[in-house]
Amino acid sequence: MIKRVGRKRFIECTVKLIIILAVFVSAYFVLDRIMLIKSEDGIVQMQAYYRQPEGSVDALFVGSSHIFCHINTGVLWDEYGISGFDLAGAEQPFWNSYYYIREALKSQRPKVIVLDITTPGIRPIDYQPENWFITNTYGIKRNSNRYGAIKASALSQSFARLLIPLNSTHGRCVELTEEDFLNYDDSVYYKGFDPRETTVVFERPDISGVTERAPLSDKETEYLKMIIEYVQQEGVPLLFLSSPYIVTKEEQEKYNTIFDIADEYGVPYIDGNKLYDEMGLDFENDFAEVLHLNRSGNEKLSSFIGRYLKDNYGLLDHRGDAKYGSWDVDAYRQRQDTHDYYLSQAVKNKDSKEYLRLLNEPAYVVFCCVESGYEGLVDDTVVAELEALGLKREMLTSHGAFILNKGQCIFSSYDYDFKAGINDGNRRILFYRTYDNDNDHAFTYVLDNGSFTHQSMTGYEKYMMEGEGISFYVFDTVHDKALGGYSIK
Repeated sequence: MIKRVGRKRFIECTVKLIIILAVFVSAYFVLDRIMLIKSEDGIVQMQAYYRQPEGSVDALFVGSSHIFCHINTGVLWDEYGISGFDLAGAEQPFWNSYYYIREALKSQRPKVIVLDITTPGIRPIDYQPENWFITNTYGIKRNSNRYGAIKASALSQSFARLLIPLNSTHGRCVELTEEDFLNYDDSVYYKGFDPRETTVVFERPDISGVTERAPLSDKETEYLKMIIEYVQQEGVPLLFLSSPYIVTKEEQEKYNTIFDIADEYGVPYIDGNKLYDEMGLDFENDFAEVLHLNRSGNEKLSSFIGRYLKDNYGLLDHRGDAKYGSWDVDAYRQRQDTHDYYLSQAVKNKDSKEYLRLLNEPAYVVFCCVESGYEGLVDDTVVAELEALGLKREMLTSHGAFILNKGQCIFSSYDYDFKAGINDGNRRILFYRTYDNDNDHAFTYVLDNGSFTHQSMTGYEKYMMEGEGISFYVFDTVHDKALGGYSIK
């Protein structure tokens, strides 16, 4: 009898211990996922890659930010029907690219892998700073490839510590946001592309006469050859890409060495810094900064790359195929991003006609007000653009307030005090005017908040419309974000 009681007690204790350990392990993995940086410098790209339908990625782009900033997956789809994915990390060295490719080929069998080769020229170091180490390794699932990537990337004295992500990320507990609990980009619709939006003017570099070679490190050479041999063993075509940027002579010498290795293995390559004219790159408008193209530049490069892949690898046009519907969504979002970008450029250049033309976009909800200083527009072309938005000339009287969408005026008021709201259940935007007795003037506002919880609005951002002329405030319904204001006086 005593033995039976002892055995029963032992089983109960064992079950309790297993339950406690299961709760602890589950809590650890939940906490680890929350604390992990939701970075589009590599982590989100890898996590979204796992969500892609098996066997759907025809063109896999691997490497540094010269991949995820430069290869516009929406352009590849819109122009050629290519199902591409940017699986890359910030300043990614070849050893991380090697493990990315190994992981990628578990679920996909691309028709071509395009490898970015620029990191040895730009950051010729064998060990990255910890922030880039994190973005290049922690997105990979816990398996042998992740272990190998961490071992190849970490200094020996840091290896054990870096195996456990919370050792590096626990400090983020004071800066957590909603995005850490619900990562919107971690989805089948995200294809890894994360462009730069600024514009900086540069002189055109000329490396056409650079024929010298500069050595790679032993580690860089070893892993580059490992990539080539592994991909060739897997029977997947490989293409090297040196993406265009403001390259130096010393950097080009490194790339010349890499091209020699490519020739040795029979790997084709594109030297983007010798093809500016073929791509139509404009050094006054197409660069975000010294290392990266902006949106107009990446569209030109992506169009060029897409045409090259189509001509040389026989990639199928998947447009219209339901299996590839997520690329339709991605391309739509990229087109909207491009539209937003050009709207911001019109604001920057104070080009009212172009701004109004771009406002006529179905995804935009436009808040417009006419304040007391308005004396009428004499430019008929501007009036024509306003009418296309749904604002007739006779509507443009002092103290008019309007909400516009799809060429229609969906709300109007000529009162000194008014309120109008747009509410989809998740987000509320309040458009209102109030009279300030102290200043003897009516002020018009847009009040925008990002959440609608238990009928109480939180996180408001207030924008005050200009006090003269015709003012606009734009909200993009595709990306669920405000694009700011502009005024025509």
